[in-house]
Amino acid sequence: MRKNLTKAEILRKKPEISIVFASKVVYRTQGLHLRIVENDLGWSRVLFTTPRMFRGAVARNRARRHVREAYRLIKGQLRGHYDMVFVLYPGLYEFSDRFSQVESLLHRAEAIPQS
Repeated sequence: MRKNLTKAEILRKKPEISIVFASKVVYRTQGLHLRIVENDLGWSRVLFTTPRMFRGAVARNRARRHVREAYRLIKGQLRGHYDMVFVLYPGLYEFSDRFSQVESLLHRAEAIPQS
């Protein structure tokens, strides 16, 4: 499996994003929320977003980059095919913190096996 995120793996269309946000399935950890629904495409798609309260473009983009990289490293372990939305919240988080947040949320969603 390729490790980079292709265009097909990014959730883009508003109706598809609305389906994920309409889902009642939400997993939360401090600084990051995951909304996830199964799809029947044969691959998983993902979206990284922030609420309006996340001020400062540099901090917001760095946080998004960290979570995207953490997901990219973990995506090979996914079992099943999902549409996922990661909602990032502000805080003093390094890459290792964001990686453990992503891993924890995907474990709780039973999207990746326990290590």
